Amino acid sequence: MVDPRAIRTRADLHTALEQLFHADGRSYLALAGAAGVGNSTLHGTVNGTTFPNWPTLAKVLTACGVHAQAGWKQAHARARADQPGRPIQADLPFAPPLDQVTDPFEHQLEVHRAIRATTGATTASGELPPLPAYVPRAHDRVLGEVVARAAAGSSQIAVLVGGSSTGKTRACWEALHPLRAQPPERRWRLWHPIDPTRPDAALADLARIGPYTVVWLNEAQFYLADPTLGERVGAGLRELLRDSARAPVLLLATLWPKYWDTLTTRTDPDVHAHARELLTGRKISVVEQFTATDLRAMAQQADPRLREAAERARDDRITQYLAGVPVLMDRYEQAPPAAKALIHVAMDARRLGAGPHLPLALLADAAPAYLTDTQWNQTGDDWLRQALDYVATPCNGIPGILTAVKTGAPRNQRRRPDTTGGAAGPLFRLADYLDQQGRRHRAHQIPPIGFWTAVAAHAHPGDLKALGDAAWARGLYRDAVHLHQNATTHGDTEAAVALVAHLHTLRPGDRRPAHHAAEHAALDDPRAVIRLLNQLRDVGAHEQAAALLARDPAAHAALDNPGVVAQLLERLRKRETHGQTAVLAERAAAHAALDRPGAVARLLKALGRPPSREHAAVLAERAAVHAALDNPGAVADLLERLRRMGAHDQASRLAERAAAHIALDRPGAVAEFLGQLRKMGAHRQAGMLLAREPGAHATLDDLRAVTRLLDRLRKDRATQDQAAVLAERAAVDAPLDDPGAVADLLERLSRMGAHDQASRLAERAAAHVTLDHPGAVTALLNRLRKMGVHERLAANPAALDDPGAVARLLARLDRMGAQEQVTALLACDPAANVALDDPGAVAGLLKLLGGIGAHDQAAALADRVVAHILLNRPHDALRLVRALGAAGAHDQLLELAKRAAAQPQDSSSGLGEEQLAVVLTREPTAPVPSKNADAVALLMKVLREAGAHDQLTALVARLPAAGRFATFLDVGDHRERFRFGREPDGSAAAPWSWEDLD
Repeated sequence: MVDPRAIRTRADLHTALEQLFHADGRSYLALAGAAGVGNSTLHGTVNGTTFPNWPTLAKVLTACGVHAQAGWKQAHARARADQPGRPIQADLPFAPPLDQVTDPFEHQLEVHRAIRATTGATTASGELPPLPAYVPRAHDRVLGEVVARAAAGSSQIAVLVGGSSTGKTRACWEALHPLRAQPPERRWRLWHPIDPTRPDAALADLARIGPYTVVWLNEAQFYLADPTLGERVGAGLRELLRDSARAPVLLLATLWPKYWDTLTTRTDPDVHAHARELLTGRKISVVEQFTATDLRAMAQQADPRLREAAERARDDRITQYLAGVPVLMDRYEQAPPAAKALIHVAMDARRLGAGPHLPLALLADAAPAYLTDTQWNQTGDDWLRQALDYVATPCNGIPGILTAVKTGAPRNQRRRPDTTGGAAGPLFRLADYLDQQGRRHRAHQIPPIGFWTAVAAHAHPGDLKALGDAAWARGLYRDAVHLHQNATTHGDTEAAVALVAHLHTLRPGDRRPAHHAAEHAALDDPRAVIRLLNQLRDVGAHEQAAALLARDPAAHAALDNPGVVAQLLERLRKRETHGQTAVLAERAAAHAALDRPGAVARLLKALGRPPSREHAAVLAERAAVHAALDNPGAVADLLERLRRMGAHDQASRLAERAAAHIALDRPGAVAEFLGQLRKMGAHRQAGMLLAREPGAHATLDDLRAVTRLLDRLRKDRATQDQAAVLAERAAVDAPLDDPGAVADLLERLSRMGAHDQASRLAERAAAHVTLDHPGAVTALLNRLRKMGVHERLAANPAALDDPGAVARLLARLDRMGAQEQVTALLACDPAANVALDDPGAVAGLLKLLGGIGAHDQAAALADRVVAHILLNRPHDALRLVRALGAAGAHDQLLELAKRAAAQPQDSSSGLGEEQLAVVLTREPTAPVPSKNADAVALLMKVLREAGAHDQLTALVARLPAAGRFATFLDVGDHRERFRFGREPDGSAAAPWSWEDLD
């Protein structure tokens, strides 16, 4: 029997079908009759003269006795997307079969080890398994749905977001079980790229990942937030997800909330654009506490570790207890001074930008600065060995506070010397929970001078830029510039930009930083080179900009991102560096990557100006023949560019190639591509595309994209039958997991006159859509109400972890008079189940519960707020205070005031009792400014106007440690007094210059 997993190209498919035909033994005529296809169709299919659509191939396979066809469908998709030079290899040694990955510790998947039970209890066999019995929670159900869609054949991504030791990685491990049970033709593999660094490993083999692969991205910030490679990893992962030839793949990622915010927040410049697009809409929240339902389920388990956790864990933090958090915290709190100093160095290094692997040399050099004179004098000569023994010793079955890291270098082989400039010597990793504790509880601390000199000498070159940024944000200007200088010496072009900018603010006439940047900055990243050229221009360092250009960035720039190459080409053209412009234009035309057609279109636009037009013609020809076809929308952009530049022959050839071969499983992109074909008058190619029946083959996973394709098909009289087919499929099989998208599709079906299909979809939605995603359900309720079926909406809410979404849904239901659904939603006890990690959203829900008369729920939520919530954002603290007052929760408000007044904060992240009183007595119902407003400035204004001078002084004193030195400078005479920055002890830095850095 032919194995479809070996099929990668059209030639592979042709060979496989020939083998099936000869094994069957019947003539073409007989087999065609049995399959119900034409004789010529079968002949062309078997002999490779025509490429079959999937329905035809499925009929032939059935006639040949092949009834298990899922693997063949994936093989057909891979062959359909076959493109020269892009081989896909699934059998990779670094991605073992999932059924062989049965121990997460053996395969280094970073699942936390569990404590040993201390109660003396054992199982019947006397031996406990490495992992405790698992209790599924709300996030597991959502994650299971994602895994099920992947098992069914579509590429998926799930991002579990929660604090340290909340069970994110264990949940991903448990979610793999259904994939291990898949039949042999759908045998899944697991890929966990980590060596030599995570982003390096990901980029090295990402293009080789094939179907049925789980991509394991634990602590995804190490892949996506890397300042040099993160965006390339994000772009590669996005391509992997949308490449039908490599589907299905499953991306499992975990993130702390801090990193989720960093990667999904749009900034200027937009440094995490690909990461944001990859992650947005994929978040699955993992709450810190077990709910009452979770605790009842846990009580049914016999595992003594679970029983111990239930008895001893504080605040229902079960997973944290099982991961040994209390043991770690006891070891930390009881550590001798020298050991605690090592821990604090590691905490500070991590929170200020160092990677997870910390050089021992850094820890050892910095630790003495954390000790008092008395403590240092009491240490012996072997203090470092004793401290390491303490922090690295495992306890109660879990690793120590600092764990030695194996480098992953090959053993028993001859190796070339390491010339990468990486940190030398032993490396250690800080326990995750203590890493997070450091970020919370040392955020108000600025490390001593010894820390900064140690990181300048020993930190990994890739960490120097981030550490320098942290120093600058805290006013440690001299240390920041030193770190940026070292990073620039190692070729970090982004650090070179910061070096030039920062020294210019202090010593405007000193050109030595600009000279250093121009001499040492790497030239392979065209985006960074552009930023450095712009910065040199802005500070008037024209001679140094010329020196940078003299190093010939045009000859060294990487060509893997045509869009950025286009930007560099424009910059060189503006600088009138005609020779370099010509060199880059020629290189780009001949060698620029063609796997992103939209970026190729931007490069064509840049080349289309004199004197580079001849190079544009070269690139246009290459694009017509070889441009990737896996993104029909981007192909449409490229076609438009070819049309505008008059490359009609190339546009026609690309259109024909794309019409015949693009995947039809992305309905939104197909709609855009079809619209472009009509716009350019390529009616023959549009006919070719429509003959492949996109309405019958479009996947229904993304209903918003389905809606766009319906729009496109219904606009053309010739495609009305295709629109009808797609409308019928959507009405019967459309997934209901996105209520907002269901609402949009219902509106579109009604508008196109497909009333029967709209009615059937509405009935399905009313009967089966749950209230899992409250925010989106509100839109669906409006649509169902217009259709008269809203009263049948299923009243079984679940996954009520988003307080903002629950509040919006309750408000909508209340306005509609849907009291039955309101009662059902409140019966699910949202007060006990919503996450408390967003004080602003919790405040909104508190106010809403009081407003609709759900006083018991409001009181219960207020009690949880006071017991658990951390006021780490002053803007949200203001909202929370007002919401507690509006809900009548005065007792809780007073308790919250006491906690806030006593709680040490990092920046202006809390309100004391006096400040709370001020807020409450000053227009408590006034609207709160949007989240884009500066919450720190708002709080300072409130305190200043209220005459709370002591509190204002204390707040200002905390600003530098919180990375708000720029705000600190705006107070009083600080800008003049701290012109050269400050020292870690808070004193103003003495004047210093470039030569002081040596």
